[in-house]
Amino acid sequence: MGAVAGRTRVQRGFERCAGDATAIGSAGGGTQQPQAPAGYSAAALYNLANAYARAGKPGLAVLNYERAKLLDPQDRDIDANLQRVRDASGLRPAPATGPFERLVRIENPTAVSWMGVFGLIVAGLCMLAREVTPAHRGKLLAAALMGFCLVGVTLGSALAVWPTLHEAVVVGHAVSVRVSPTLIEEPIFTLAEAEIVGVRGEHDGFMLIKTGAGRTGWAPQANLALIVPPSR
Repeated sequence: MGAVAGRTRVQRGFERCAGDATAIGSAGGGTQQPQAPAGYSAAALYNLANAYARAGKPGLAVLNYERAKLLDPQDRDIDANLQRVRDASGLRPAPATGPFERLVRIENPTAVSWMGVFGLIVAGLCMLAREVTPAHRGKLLAAALMGFCLVGVTLGSALAVWPTLHEAVVVGHAVSVRVSPTLIEEPIFTLAEAEIVGVRGEHDGFMLIKTGAGRTGWAPQANLALIVPPSR
């Protein structure tokens, strides 16, 4: 059930952070900030991302597009607007989605989680029924295999989503990265707003990040926002 647990973390994280994007935006100043909707959904996050894009906040726009994309992987409008904001920010194009990822990321986390639960129940019941109804063993085996296939889709989907659980979006402008988690060190490079980085650890208000180019260092946690916040 690890795949279902991974998917559930995505859901709980969004539930906890339904208003986080607005809080981050408000911290950046300005007279009027886009308002986070009550609850969460792909449509609500998409609209919030559009509002941030119009407000000239590419980091928060990309953050919410990425969150919306997790909940609705098949929405082409999300991909198009996400790429438009990335292009306007001068960022490299996002890596192309491979055929495996397109296959397994077919639905939102809730649907995929229940698909795996249903498949596991069907497979288990059919395997038990084969022992008491020998005459239908062939049909029951076929049904059990279909159930295992559903479990396989859920596992594959969880593997595709797993890297995103450890990624963050840069929501500050020209964020300095240092060798150690302290402000007294000289910056070794800067992160562009709206860039997506991998998160390798946290310490004392800093995150150990790794860029797409393979560079690592410590960046202030206040300038980064996890795509999937921890569910606590």
